[in-house]
Amino acid sequence: MKSFGIMIAAAMVALAAMSARAQEAEGDGSPLTFDLGVATNDIWRGGNCAGLSFVGDAEFAAGGFSAGIAGISAIGKDDYTEIDLYASYSVGGAFLSLTDYTWTQDKFEFFGAYKTYHYLELGVGYDFSEKTDLPLSISYNVMLAGANRKADDSQGHSSYIEICYAPSLECGLDLGFTVGAAIENEESLMYTRKDGFNFAELKFEMSKTYNLKNFCTVTPSAAVICNPTGLGAHGEAYFVGGVNFSF
Repeated sequence: MKSFGIMIAAAMVALAAMSARAQEAEGDGSPLTFDLGVATNDIWRGGNCAGLSFVGDAEFAAGGFSAGIAGISAIGKDDYTEIDLYASYSVGGAFLSLTDYTWTQDKFEFFGAYKTYHYLELGVGYDFSEKTDLPLSISYNVMLAGANRKADDSQGHSSYIEICYAPSLECGLDLGFTVGAAIENEESLMYTRKDGFNFAELKFEMSKTYNLKNFCTVTPSAAVICNPTGLGAHGEAYFVGGVNFSF
C-alpha cells in the first residue's frame, strides 16, 4: 500500500502548484490559505494526542471543493508527529469529506504499510448555518481502511458522531459547544475504552479573531474539554489554550 500514500502525496503537491498559479492570477482572491499556530495540547475527539504543539494547515478551495494538508508536531520531549491529507465537497449545507490520517509517537512512517500507519476516514454531515440563521452542524465519520483493525485483522470501522453549536456574539467573540460520541468495537477502540456507543467529548471553547492590517488574522482561543470515557478511571478533562495565524 506504499504506492497509495505516494499517489496521495503527489496529488497534493500538484494541487499546491495549481494553487500557487491561481494565487498569481487572482492576487488577494487566492484560493490558497495557510494557517500556523501553537496549542498547549493537541486534543482530538476527546483524546490527548500530544502536549505543547505546533499546528499548521494549507488548503485550496474553489466553489464547494476544498483540499489540503494539515500537520502537528509536538514541542519538547514528546515525539508526536501527524500529517493529514483531506478533501471535501459541500453544497447547500451538506458536505462529504475524505481524510487520510497518519500519526505516531515513535517512528513516523508516512510511506510505511498503509494498514499499519494510516487511517482513512469518510465523513458526511450538514451545516444548518448555510441555509438558516442557526449556527449548528452535525457530522458522522467512519474509518474505512488502515490501522483501525480488530483482532482478526478485519476493519474495525470505528465511527464518530459530532454535533457543534457555534454562535458569534456582537462583541466579536466566537463560542463553540461540541458534543462528540463514538460507536466502536471493543477490539478496535480509538476514542473511548468501552464497547458500543459512548460519549467521547464535551467541549466548550471561546475565540476571537483580529485582522492585522490585511496581512493576516490572529485568533487566540481557549477551551475546556472533557472525555467521560477516556483513559482515567473517571474520564479525562483538559484546559487548552492556543493562538492561530491565518494568511
